[in-house]
Amino acid sequence: MNALNRAHIGSVPSMSTTLSVIGAGNMARAIIRGAIDGQVLLPSHIFVADPSEEARAIFAELGCSVVEDASELSETTHCLLAVKPQIFPLVADEVNANIVYSIMAGIPISQIQEITGKQSIVRVMPNLPCQLGLGAAGLSCASEVKSGDAMLAYDLFNAIGIVEEVDESLMDAVTAVSGSGPAYIFLLAEAMIKGGVEAGLSQETVNSLVRQTIRGAAEMLTVDKGTSPKDMRVAVTSKGGTTHAAIESMKESGVLEGISNGVIAARDRGAELGK
Repeated sequence: MNALNRAHIGSVPSMSTTLSVIGAGNMARAIIRGAIDGQVLLPSHIFVADPSEEARAIFAELGCSVVEDASELSETTHCLLAVKPQIFPLVADEVNANIVYSIMAGIPISQIQEITGKQSIVRVMPNLPCQLGLGAAGLSCASEVKSGDAMLAYDLFNAIGIVEEVDESLMDAVTAVSGSGPAYIFLLAEAMIKGGVEAGLSQETVNSLVRQTIRGAAEMLTVDKGTSPKDMRVAVTSKGGTTHAAIESMKESGVLEGISNGVIAARDRGAELGK
């Protein structure tokens, strides 16, 4: 039974749960806003450390306690590591909780355990749309993580999107699909806009059409989960029509293989960086 399944039959974190956050960047901001708006945690139970006065001010407005240096943090039940991987060794000694949640890319659970001396580690890979409450996160738990602590991690990230629990060996694949995935969609939009301009549309017109088209198609994928993307594509591709001509041209250009190969390249690069 995985950690999140165990969590559904385990204990729920009590109102005594407190969270220290080391690093106050955009992703940490999205997580904490989601936690407060979703009533996962009380603002008074959240303590944030960051050297940036501007970043601290944002969290202070949310009702959190803020400090400049992680060494000033009060002891808490849980700690969220929201710093860049290269900063981790500089703040590892300041982790003041036995339960650690990490959103650091490329840093495996075993390394966090070794450097911090803490064993209950939950590793999460969120993505950029978390900032809009539309994120997709992969989550892995150390075997030492208790059910209630796994559930709290799930609740934190479910408040800003969806969460899928995976074995940590697949975290690089999660990074390649959803972590880097928004960039693939941006590249698609970039290519569609370029094609539209070359077809005669103004930059302003094609920019508006492309953005709304991608938004609408994404909504269809979200609403109709029972139909595969392939079946959706086939349904709107009349043989001999304009869409068919476009798809065939893309296939001839190797677009499908290029995207699939890109995901594998991202996974492999993630594995390299993790070493």
